[in-house]
Amino acid sequence: MTTLETRIYTYPPIPLADISPLEMLILTNVLECSETEAGLILFTDFGPTNPIRVARSELADAYRASAQFTEEPVNVFIASRVLALLPAGGNVAQDDTMISIDLSQFPWQFVVQGIVARSTDLREVTVIQWMNHPSQRPESYGAGVSLITAKAIHRASSEDLLARFRLQDQALRSAASPSARLESNSALAGIASSDPFRVKEFEAALCIWEAMLYFRGLHQDGQPVPETIVRMAQIWDVVGWQAMRSHVRALVPFALDIYDRLFEELEKEGFTFDFDFAPAFVEALLWSDEGADRAGEPEEFLDDVMVAVRCRRQDVITRNAPGVNPDSSRAGS
Repeated sequence: MTTLETRIYTYPPIPLADISPLEMLILTNVLECSETEAGLILFTDFGPTNPIRVARSELADAYRASAQFTEEPVNVFIASRVLALLPAGGNVAQDDTMISIDLSQFPWQFVVQGIVARSTDLREVTVIQWMNHPSQRPESYGAGVSLITAKAIHRASSEDLLARFRLQDQALRSAASPSARLESNSALAGIASSDPFRVKEFEAALCIWEAMLYFRGLHQDGQPVPETIVRMAQIWDVVGWQAMRSHVRALVPFALDIYDRLFEELEKEGFTFDFDFAPAFVEALLWSDEGADRAGEPEEFLDDVMVAVRCRRQDVITRNAPGVNPDSSRAGS
């Protein structure tokens, strides 16, 4: 299948002094870049490259030269996901071997965010992206804009913006015409009646979405969360809310299948779908910019969900324990 042609342009240029050697190596391999007096301009006429291929010696040199940034997310990612997997030894032939770095779990936008967070002058980087099919079919055109700051990566697609404009226009028409409100309600009712989701599936989607919002809130408040939730939050910042809601819809059949297979065990231990299973299911997922999937074999994922369910219940018991009066508890037994 022919892929979409993607063009990306960012602004403003990133000051060269703010970029570590490791960040420079990654960005210049993912995108086409141009060094100017103002800094590094990130752009591409062909779309970002992933995975990237670099010489092992070049990666090692860039990592060592960025030693002062060992706590930066990109350094941690490279150290744990790339360098830790390479064979030890100082063989020159090995050092010159080309290696692939899969950035699907750490998109280039995260690298830019780390630079913005560290810079004393750079407050934000805007990203404009547009794509189309080589056939030039009108329906193949699309665009997106992102705002990368130290705190988040905000993104909206052209469809997001157009949908927002349509809602605003609909609100204007509704305010001017009572009949327009009836037409709007009728249109929404038609969409609802034609949706293939059943009530059970809608409820499952809402429970999963509620769990994702809960975990995202904990992460934003600086509360400790599993690494899987940290990754979910990072992906959320990149792809945006609409994409995450679409991922929820795609997860529903998988979640219901897992729940059916664990039903007897969950039922026996008194666990519920909404407060116990759904959060544990979300916690056990592995997230990437393409969505979420299970880790390992199916049976391993079932075990992961049950472990998460029991840990969550134990955490609730532990949190509530200090507020329980042991004497009154014994008196009531």
